Amino acid sequence: MGKRIRLNSKDRSGILSLYNKKGYRRGKRGQPKLNKDLQIGLVVKVVQFQRRYNLSGFKAWLKITKLKAFPDILKDHFKNRKGSSDWWIRRFNKPESETGIRQNFYRNHLRAHISKNK
Repeated sequence: MGKRIRLNSKDRSGILSLYNKKGYRRGKRGQPKLNKDLQIGLVVKVVQFQRRYNLSGFKAWLKITKLKAFPDILKDHFKNRKGSSDWWIRRFNKPESETGIRQNFYRNHLRAHISKNK
């Protein structure tokens, strides 16, 4: 375990905002970050599909998500989510209009790394 700071202050401003009420460091909040190796691999594949098929970045991403080996690639990313990682991967197989998961994943993890011009 890490070091513990014992403070009885109810005011959690300044340096105290970094610690929880038990005195331990706060963890990072929010969505788990995408593994850098996985992110680089996906960006490279999207750019390859863009050039090969003359598509936009998002259209190339949709084409990649329909590949046979794609669910195995995402298993590592979804393993830390609540619930089963298989449930999250099955959502990628449903139609895009039903879940919107492909669009959200592209927007949250890949769009900033793919240039808009060809």
